[in-house]
Amino acid sequence: MVFYMAIAALLTGIAAGGCASKGDAVAATTGESDPQARMAPQDLEQLMQKIGPTYSSLRKNLQGGDTAAAGKEGQQLAELFGGVEKFWTQHNRPDAVKWASEARNYASEAAGSAVGGDPAKANAPASNMSS
Repeated sequence: MVFYMAIAALLTGIAAGGCASKGDAVAATTGESDPQARMAPQDLEQLMQKIGPTYSSLRKNLQGGDTAAAGKEGQQLAELFGGVEKFWTQHNRPDAVKWASEARNYASEAAGSAVGGDPAKANAPASNMSS
């Protein structure tokens, strides 16, 4: 949960300091423009709104032994955290980039272990995502 609080604090700082144009936000969420289009704080908010429920479902499925579903959720989390990492890279926040990168790596590791049929091994990196 520390990760989420840190992201929220950084988001507040970005919002207070201004944000990208509305056109940039649309391009970033629709994928209609340059893939390097600048992401707006709203884009980060959308990602974060998806991360919480996906993480909760990952944990539930790991506890229940549903490794196929947990693997898909782990992969989805890796993609979401990749978006978070992109946002903070564009907004020149190396500390947040590091946190997002670590979370993305943990999600990928959890996904790989889950797909490999080892929910116990997937629990460690899944737990690390929330610390």
